[in-house]
Amino acid sequence: MISVIVPIRNEGPEVVARFARFARADGAELVVADGGGSPETAAALAAAGARLVSADGSRGRRLDCAAREAQGEIFLFLHADSRPPENALEAARQALGNGAVAGAFSLAYEDPSFGMRWIAWWANARSRVLKIPFGDQGLFCRKEDYERAGRFRDMPVCDDLDLVRRLKRLGPVAIRREEVVTSARRYRETGALRQVLRNWRVLIGYFAGIAPETLARWYSPRA
Repeated sequence: MISVIVPIRNEGPEVVARFARFARADGAELVVADGGGSPETAAALAAAGARLVSADGSRGRRLDCAAREAQGEIFLFLHADSRPPENALEAARQALGNGAVAGAFSLAYEDPSFGMRWIAWWANARSRVLKIPFGDQGLFCRKEDYERAGRFRDMPVCDDLDLVRRLKRLGPVAIRREEVVTSARRYRETGALRQVLRNWRVLIGYFAGIAPETLARWYSPRA
């Protein structure tokens, strides 16, 4: 069984339409890491068949709390503002069955502008060359390898990168051709170039060992 794990906090009702199919799919379950702020959405997800796990703190902590409650042999972590491919479950099973320890999908944005297509192209090139996908691409792995890698850590940002680097040490990381289509809201609000530069600053800071709390301020200076 695959556990599809999605963190929500202050999410709108569109999340229900995006993920409810996993609660009804054979051989799958939908586990929602509920960080609060959207009781109507949480109730609608529960009504659709999702299992809600209430947790506070960082996204990494909330995802790990949900993973501890998940019953699947495979975990598929998805962002709430991302639309996974139709064959997401089959693709994850196939990648892991072919010898990958972990994997992710290719990235696309809802915004079809040249700038956002360029950003997605570079993200996909980075993922395929370095085998280090980010969480907005959807991350999947076996439960046993998630545990062996040390699980998601309590980090406000870079929790996905941190986990993928540890999974990569255990074996191959597969990047699928199927696309996860993700919201470009942050890029629209901040400006594409400014957000790209902000992202790179955070990444460089992460590899340089800057404290996660400082990286979080860099990433969301108004938060």
